[in-house]
Amino acid sequence: MENHDSHRITQLEQENASLKQQNDDLLIALTTIAEHGDMIESLLNDTNVKLKAEIAERQRAEAKLQSILSLISRQKEDLEIIVETIMQHGDVVDAQWRQKLYETNALVNLDGLTQISNRRHFDQYLAEQWEDLAHKQEYLALIICDVDYFKEFNDFYGHLAGDDCLRRTAQALSSTFRSPYDLFTRFGGEEFAAILPYTDIRRANHIAERMKATLEHLAIPHHASEIHPYVTMSFGIAATIPNADQSPLQLIEVADRHLYQAKRQGKNRIAYDLIPLY
Repeated sequence: MENHDSHRITQLEQENASLKQQNDDLLIALTTIAEHGDMIESLLNDTNVKLKAEIAERQRAEAKLQSILSLISRQKEDLEIIVETIMQHGDVVDAQWRQKLYETNALVNLDGLTQISNRRHFDQYLAEQWEDLAHKQEYLALIICDVDYFKEFNDFYGHLAGDDCLRRTAQALSSTFRSPYDLFTRFGGEEFAAILPYTDIRRANHIAERMKATLEHLAIPHHASEIHPYVTMSFGIAATIPNADQSPLQLIEVADRHLYQAKRQGKNRIAYDLIPLY
């Protein structure tokens, strides 16, 4: 019995000691909180602020992502509409692009001053016709013409009047060509050139005579000319059946040589050889 009471007393003492220790720990904790409460509150506030900032940033990111997804969706719809439109109206779109390409090529080949074909188009077309007519063994003629006393015209009337003279001359001479194969171009400065497929030397001479008469009828005054009161031109002609082994430059050289022959013989005339080039 005594042993039992003794054991009970020991147990109570241990429990009392444990309660006393817990009480001491609690007092220490309360003391710490009391001493450092402001710091803990500040830490809690900082943590709360950071948490709110992170939440706000995540909300902004989600809103931005939603905006991007919405934009992609609209662009996808627009692209689908464009593709559908192209599929439904492909022929029209294709025709419009072909027209734009044609207009662009036309501008590239156009002389800005005279609004007729330029030297680039001349070189391209001459090369094409040389190759084609060499294969077909048909005649190709070339006329090169030059305004007589053009420097004197510019000196007397001024460069603006000279530009107008070239424009009027180019437009007037353009009207003299009948064949859809003929190409009349500005060759450079006051020089012009006509490429005449399927044309021999005699027919080329008739065309040159028609050009000369058209210019005379235009009657542009030229008081600085030593040979005529109106603007005149000299003409050189060459014609041949092209040879694939030779260059079209030879045709240009012969026509140019005849042009200077016409100049030396007094200007306002046409020069050529009846004998074919080759």
